[in-house]
Amino acid sequence: MRIRLALISAFVFLTSFAFGDAVKIVKGPVVEHAGERSAVIAWSTNVSSATIVKFGTDPNNLDRKAQMPWGGVTHRVTIKNLEPGKTYYFQADSGQGQGSGTTATSEIGKFTTTGGAPVAAKPGETHPELKLTNGPVIEQVGDTTATIAWSTSLPSSSIVSYGTDRNNLGHRAEEPWGQTTHRVQLKGLKPHTQYFYTVHSAQGKNAPGQKAETEVKEFATK
Repeated sequence: MRIRLALISAFVFLTSFAFGDAVKIVKGPVVEHAGERSAVIAWSTNVSSATIVKFGTDPNNLDRKAQMPWGGVTHRVTIKNLEPGKTYYFQADSGQGQGSGTTATSEIGKFTTTGGAPVAAKPGETHPELKLTNGPVIEQVGDTTATIAWSTSLPSSSIVSYGTDRNNLGHRAEEPWGQTTHRVQLKGLKPHTQYFYTVHSAQGKNAPGQKAETEVKEFATK
């Protein structure tokens, strides 16, 4: 009887694993930021999976790799040690999808690091301007959390830098790239404490390299 129950349990486990949802990329990947020597790539999947970016200067030979620990449905990888003013190609890779062991890969995208020789605009070519259109405002503040919201003219990144020293905003909270209404929750705060923060939205859609950010602002937890 025990052997039969063990076999049934094993069959149920293997069946649930085999027929789990295949991992899919449901949003992105997008280039949240591209600086002189680094870039941030982000995307989302339907189930927890690996967070890997393959990249290189040849779209047919993505011979370099950057990654973060396995797990989560929101994936964000910082690629470092890049060369200024150079175009890179990349592909997001989410393997070992939870419950199925499947893999999802994106199409090949590209970005160009800043700092190179400026590229002359084509006659009549213009880029929309990325700017803050509303906020930031403190939507909610408790004893250990706070929610900061703002709006931008173009879909862009949602980043808040904060800390208890206005000259050292060493903490960071963010949400995936791609919204015009930005809302970021800060967690693990200390009660009855003064905090300082700035909000940062970069890489506006159709406005690569642009950014919008605020001066240092403040709030106090309850």
